[in-house]
Amino acid sequence: MNQKIPLLDIPVDIIAGDDVTGQLLNDYGRFPCRIKACIFALCVQGEITTKVDLETRKIKAGDFVTILPDTFLQIQVVSPDTLIYFAGFSYSFYQNTVSHKLSTDFIRQLKDTPVFELQEDLIEFYKNAFKTLLSACMLSSISLNADIKHSILSLFFQSIANICQQSYNNQTEIRSREEEIHKEFIRLVIMHYTQEHNVSFYADKLGITLPHLCTTIKKAANKTATQIINDAILTDAKAQLKSTHKQVKEIAFSLGFNNVSFFNKYFKKHVNLTPKQYREG
Repeated sequence: MNQKIPLLDIPVDIIAGDDVTGQLLNDYGRFPCRIKACIFALCVQGEITTKVDLETRKIKAGDFVTILPDTFLQIQVVSPDTLIYFAGFSYSFYQNTVSHKLSTDFIRQLKDTPVFELQEDLIEFYKNAFKTLLSACMLSSISLNADIKHSILSLFFQSIANICQQSYNNQTEIRSREEEIHKEFIRLVIMHYTQEHNVSFYADKLGITLPHLCTTIKKAANKTATQIINDAILTDAKAQLKSTHKQVKEIAFSLGFNNVSFFNKYFKKHVNLTPKQYREG
């Protein structure tokens, strides 16, 4: 198959592939992008280090990855032997079919844990599933109507829900209060960074004092709460600069900056390039 993983969205309801290589993934690792499609992927071989939203994830052979729409993704390190099987569903198809049926808790769980290690039998199951789906997408004699495509997408989520439940049942480690605060802080930043840049807002949302939040995040993440908020803002800014034709002023306003001059100085301070230089680089 010659069709590549979509950078943002896909032009059809569904695509599938079994030949995403390390070289192809490296082509997408130059800057962060905001994925609009819903993507399921199986790492067949190799290793990948990637940033999903604000957290670094390690992916190895036998891992299953779920990328929900509006996820920020940046490939960082890929081994040359990497091979990925995948299926992708367009943003509009996802929105019109299953998005309203997924529980908030399930979506949160997938956001928290987008990468699962599969048992050997499930690895073979998903290999065969992706191969079968790829064949169905390529054969003109097989018509994947809307109902069939809806069923395929639903089955992906149902099977993932079972894996999530089994993983939860087998989990023996209990998160510390620090880890819980860190996870909730990340969720809140993803929800509000376009409007709220002050750490005090997030402390109020969490119902803890500002010093407590700052100390906890520094200990859990080895970076400050302000750095994490900046990561979210800059990731979005970089994605928009590289993958849209929006004016810098539009991007600044979309990220909660009322003054484009201040946004330019903010971006230059953290990236060592102006927004225009970054876009053209």
